[in-house]
Amino acid sequence: MFGNFIKKISDFFYGIPRVLFINFYKLFTRTRIFNFKRLPGNKSVILAINHTADADPIILLAAIKRKICFIAESENFGNWLTSFFMRKFANCIPVFNKDNSFKNAKSFKELFNIAKKKNVFLGIFPEGMLNKKNGFKEFRKGAAYLSYKTRLPIIPVYMHNTNRGTESKRWISNNRITRGIFSLVINAYRKIHIFIGEPINPIAENILEEFKDFANPINYKKIINNINEALKKEFLELADEADDLFGTEDDNLSGSNFIDDLDENPKKLNS
Repeated sequence: MFGNFIKKISDFFYGIPRVLFINFYKLFTRTRIFNFKRLPGNKSVILAINHTADADPIILLAAIKRKICFIAESENFGNWLTSFFMRKFANCIPVFNKDNSFKNAKSFKELFNIAKKKNVFLGIFPEGMLNKKNGFKEFRKGAAYLSYKTRLPIIPVYMHNTNRGTESKRWISNNRITRGIFSLVINAYRKIHIFIGEPINPIAENILEEFKDFANPINYKKIINNINEALKKEFLELADEADDLFGTEDDNLSGSNFIDDLDENPKKLNS
């Protein structure tokens, strides 16, 4: 009991930098949220978010004013400075690739402990990486897998009209700290629209379909595929809704499709 009390005090003081920073940045944001009531007020869910700008986590934290624990690739925690920023300001937990998957045990334990709480959101970017082009990169199945394991619904969150920045090869664009700061600056005072989608329940009839045994390991891959397909469908609908209201972010491209990034990065083929 005393140990839990000490941990709460520690979490409070560790959270001060993030709270101060988020509230300060909120003064410079111009976000509009659609269907805010779809976010539950008293239970945990998974937020699946499209990823178009480095500032996405901060913008979303400032907009919805709720505690979100983001899941991010371990590459974003490359040194003590980026690790401090990702942990204390963006509230992120690292997830490692196949080569270092043994390190995920600690991260997953932390995630599942968070999932047990009543009023915490888990944020994940199903595209797995920044997407500076219009449309969506093919969704990875991390969000669907997390939903399956935790039994938590997924709520799609579509961020529209963020300034994506450039795809320059220069050092300033490749350095994660400077890139993040630059993204925060160029998105200040920008009109950003955030669309909240319909919750996707992992145990809903349309997800389980013919699968009667949710816990059967033989079925889990198909169930995860169904969750992922439902997520993709919901994002396409949100993108169409945003296009109808505000127009596409690039008049020459449709925002309502998935793009194949394999030609850009052949290593992603087996991921």
